[in-house]
Amino acid sequence: MAKIIEREIENFGKTLKLHGEKTLCNLLSAFLIWLFGVLIFIPLAGSINRETEILCNLIFFSVFTFLVVQSLPGLKEIVDSFSVLIAKRCELKKGLNFEKSMVVFRRFSYIILIIVFYLFYAPLLMRFHSLINGVTLLLALIWIFYLIISILPILFTEVLKWFSYEK
Repeated sequence: MAKIIEREIENFGKTLKLHGEKTLCNLLSAFLIWLFGVLIFIPLAGSINRETEILCNLIFFSVFTFLVVQSLPGLKEIVDSFSVLIAKRCELKKGLNFEKSMVVFRRFSYIILIIVFYLFYAPLLMRFHSLINGVTLLLALIWIFYLIISILPILFTEVLKWFSYEK
């Protein structure tokens, strides 16, 4: 049992070595760009006039999006590897089905990432127009709803198993 967990930790470490540096560098650069844009330059440009604010927002939005898109493949690999590690640990310690728990943890991680990325994009989208932010929120919620709906049958069967064992 310990050897299987150690092997999964080793695989997760390999994934981090392979994708972690570039992904972390891109995400930290995107965060730094976001901080300077949202907190300093876009409000400063807004004090000049609306057109300058929109242009400055467009520049920061484009750079932020470029860096986020560059980091997404590595981030997906890291999340998938982490989900396998957690699912294997739950399989060995709690007797859960590996495939089902992997799907649950992976999709739950995707839900968290969607929420985090939306929260970063919201201030940039609000500067363009509140309608764009609203449509993006609606699309994110539909995606999250789809992921939750795909998780519920797995969780529901596991909950029913737990209740049937307690009788």
